[in-house]
Amino acid sequence: MIDVIEKEGQFDNISLFENAEFGFSDKVDENGFPIAKFFDVEILVNTEENAKQLQQFLSERFGEGIRCFRHDVLKNEDWVQAYLSELKPVICDNFYFYNESIQSAPDRKRSENVNLIPIKLNSALAFGSGHHQTTQACLLNMRYLFEQNSYELKRILDMGCGTGILGICALKLWKDAKLIGIDIDNEAVRITKDNYKANGTDATAIVGDCPPKVTSEFDLVFCNILKQPLVNLCSDFSKVMRQGAYIITSGFIISQEAEIDEIYTAHGFEIINRIQIDDWLSVMFRKK
Repeated sequence: MIDVIEKEGQFDNISLFENAEFGFSDKVDENGFPIAKFFDVEILVNTEENAKQLQQFLSERFGEGIRCFRHDVLKNEDWVQAYLSELKPVICDNFYFYNESIQSAPDRKRSENVNLIPIKLNSALAFGSGHHQTTQACLLNMRYLFEQNSYELKRILDMGCGTGILGICALKLWKDAKLIGIDIDNEAVRITKDNYKANGTDATAIVGDCPPKVTSEFDLVFCNILKQPLVNLCSDFSKVMRQGAYIITSGFIISQEAEIDEIYTAHGFEIINRIQIDDWLSVMFRKK
């Protein structure tokens, strides 16, 4: 579709966004991430006349493949700040996630609720605001583990830390544990460090693409990324986890679950708990 549109040439930019509302297809991308059945396509054009011409062209070329067409005149503004202004605080389990710079008076009152644990997050340029199903499922698995009251954590690894949200929440539960967050993106690590500081979290965040070399092994690992990296990193996780340690995985959908289960079982892990929210899963394994 993009190749056809590009031949028209009367636009400034094309962006494609998967529309998960209509579910996922059986296809995956190069990272093993499921591809949605439908996409939202945003095209920036120069004039209203170009928008009308494009609408006519798309209708003639793709017919019913175009589910909806609308156009707007974009303002010249700070789009990161615009995104933040629409990012509402969210509660998951007993955690309350908010961005302090845009928190309204009612939100501040709710964040002071003694039954909630407030977490300040800057998530504009990294993944992990508490809104996505994978993050929420990981938090519920974390709560499940904490309520077992039979497992003392000393070292925690948050692989693909994003904003640092999972590690921060973990240290609110296991207050004496040591935490390291790792991400392949420099900006994510910078944001994680800022969020650690904002929440009084004594932890380390570094840039990296695999579990670190350690002198002592991890008791708990978080890995909320994608299916293929979860598969690729399985043997590395096994090497840096002590016997009886737990790993909470997420970032994959139901159709990919069997492959995740198979590879982790083959590397000496057993399934302890499974959380499903919509099509998304978080599976917690224990190293035998």
